[in-house]
Amino acid sequence: MEYDFKSLSDYDFEQMVCDLLSVRLGQQVEAFRQGRDQGVDLRYTTAGGGKAVVQCKHYAKTSLSGLCAAMKREYEKIEKLAPERYLLVTSQFLTPAEKDRLLGVLAPFCRSTEDILGGNELNSLLRRYPQVERAHYKLWLTSSAVLEKLLHSEIYRQSAMMREEIQNKLQLYVQSKTAYDKAHEMLKKYSCCIISGIPGIGKTTLAEILTIYYLDQGYDIIKVRSDIQEASKAYRQGQKQVFIYDDFLGSTALELKENKNEGKELLTFLELISKKKGKKFILTTREYILNQAYQSSEDFARSNFDYKKCIISLEDYTRSDRARILYNHLFFYEVPKEDIQDLLANDGVLKIIDHPNYSPRLIETVVKLWDLAKDEGNGSFYCFFTDTLDHPNQLWEHAFCRKISPAARDLLLLLCPTPRSTHLRDLKRSYEKYHQYKSHIQNQPMGMTDFYDAIKETEGTFIKINRGFVSYHNPSVRDFIQGYIRKNDVEFKILCETAEDFEFCIQLAFLNLNLYRTCLEELMAALRRTVDKGNPYALAGQISRLRVVNWQFEIQEIEHFIQYMLELLLNQMECMREELSEGTWSSSVEPHILRELLGNLDTSKCEPSLIDRLFAIFFSYTLAWFDWAFNYSLEDFLIFPDLCSIRPFSVEGNEFRRVHDALADYRDEIASDDIQDMDYDSLCLSYQSDIKYLSAFFHTDLSDILSEIDDRIFELGQEMEDDEESQSKDSSIANKLEDWEILNMFQGLLDQ
Repeated sequence: MEYDFKSLSDYDFEQMVCDLLSVRLGQQVEAFRQGRDQGVDLRYTTAGGGKAVVQCKHYAKTSLSGLCAAMKREYEKIEKLAPERYLLVTSQFLTPAEKDRLLGVLAPFCRSTEDILGGNELNSLLRRYPQVERAHYKLWLTSSAVLEKLLHSEIYRQSAMMREEIQNKLQLYVQSKTAYDKAHEMLKKYSCCIISGIPGIGKTTLAEILTIYYLDQGYDIIKVRSDIQEASKAYRQGQKQVFIYDDFLGSTALELKENKNEGKELLTFLELISKKKGKKFILTTREYILNQAYQSSEDFARSNFDYKKCIISLEDYTRSDRARILYNHLFFYEVPKEDIQDLLANDGVLKIIDHPNYSPRLIETVVKLWDLAKDEGNGSFYCFFTDTLDHPNQLWEHAFCRKISPAARDLLLLLCPTPRSTHLRDLKRSYEKYHQYKSHIQNQPMGMTDFYDAIKETEGTFIKINRGFVSYHNPSVRDFIQGYIRKNDVEFKILCETAEDFEFCIQLAFLNLNLYRTCLEELMAALRRTVDKGNPYALAGQISRLRVVNWQFEIQEIEHFIQYMLELLLNQMECMREELSEGTWSSSVEPHILRELLGNLDTSKCEPSLIDRLFAIFFSYTLAWFDWAFNYSLEDFLIFPDLCSIRPFSVEGNEFRRVHDALADYRDEIASDDIQDMDYDSLCLSYQSDIKYLSAFFHTDLSDILSEIDDRIFELGQEMEDDEESQSKDSSIANKLEDWEILNMFQGLLDQ
């Protein structure tokens, strides 16, 4: 593998050279912190007891003339040092003639061109000493070979994460033994890793870095976007796969209740992956959401699988990590020297890295927005930095309220209740109605190109666009906009009044209980306007979603509306029951969909007459469905015990003859395939429990299925845990830095 070293900062480069020379020479090479090095970056003792000096010049983007000029300036320092041997190591790729030219500058301290190592020699040493290459994983993660694999993987073709974006993210990344190595070891041991931490601490970045590592090891990447069923459907026996589930608990623990089986299925899938060779599962969540899940989810509280052993908490970075993260941003964003000098004055750098609100996301945002703030005369770089850390929300508030147009503000507000990414086409349609209405009531001018102007104005700072899908640039923008709407009931009402989508209304309802109550009239009008009255599938899902919202808020008007929606659904079900036939049953609502809806309803809050009607229609519809169906799932049969808990009935009548036949058909023709598709014992045990329940309920012999389940559980118990990877090597990069060492490191930026 050939490296150009452009992804390394000069600090990273020096550490890599130190490790390479230590292995090559068979002795410890001493590293000096960056800064005014007096001509010494590294040194070691020669065989004769003399002093050897190594100068590192990370000049991958500089011409040979620039390198020669720099070495001429260094010559006076070298003369004062008078080393027995002097080595120049540079990231430039040098021809023999160019090495001769440098030797002419550095003789007699460089004895021959062998004392001058360029990019070619460094690559040769990395091939000779692969343990150094592995230790400096940031180097090979940014190599052309790995990036090509990444860009040709299906997941990154879908997300349109372009090469430049990947390289930029990896350049800024800091190798941290407290994070990457711990996560890597956990994945080696358990095959699962849950990365928890406060917003902006770098959870997603760490997950992506780990994912890229496994891509290079031949794994396919499966990105889970909505729920754990995506992962289950994508699972392939015998295929190397790494699953990544970012923000898997959502923005509130309440979202885990939207699918009442999500917690159980998630824990089951974690247990599966922990026992499988060639499978990895990486998840991220905000720390406080994980704590809420502990407290509110029975699935998490009662899990047989000890998922807590798979959690690493990014509580904070070490002081060294903080310093190097800031350093990388200043280095790769090429911040002007006068601004760096401003940070160094009065030890300002130390105050920044020790600030309690420090986070990589804030560091990146400050550096990105400084040019804009500087142009408007917003004081010094240091003052802008510390003001932002003291009041992080003010950074977005100032830009949102004062720096962008009303059209751009409308775009950002409209994005808040939408999914994490929205297609430009759909966003434009919603925006035009919202922006026109808002411009009218606020007496603001409106232009024909406002939407595209707003996109152009906010892209790169507030929003990002991937293959036509628009989303906030990072979670802190969404956090700010949510906070802004929570404090502004006028904006909330306007969003309600222009809403065109039921899910949009649901997300608005989740924002804030006070707004929910204060603006209930507008929200109710939006729900009535957007409810799907013609599609029973969609309507059933909307009832479940709205029920989840009202579990928390318990608003009487919402309960009445849920009952109204249920009446609509029952009317549709009656029509569908009458239209069921051999040609229509496969496109109708399956019983397991009705069972899920029943599970999300609180029947105690429904009128008895409505419950009677619900039972009658669900019961008659399901019987009619089985009259025509010839393909069914276990869940389809389980609706009958659920209905029996509402209104008891007997299954011995003639009307159940077709259901009994279907259950026998399932036992003889379908169950074996279902059992063989089960790849973990907890799912087998759950399935076994359901079979026993149905056997007793229908008074039917299902012992053959139970025997097959026992056999499958035994087979799964024979599989060995994953032990395919060798232990990663420790890097020599130090994790502790004293104040003077940090200041010297940043001083080195002035000497570039």
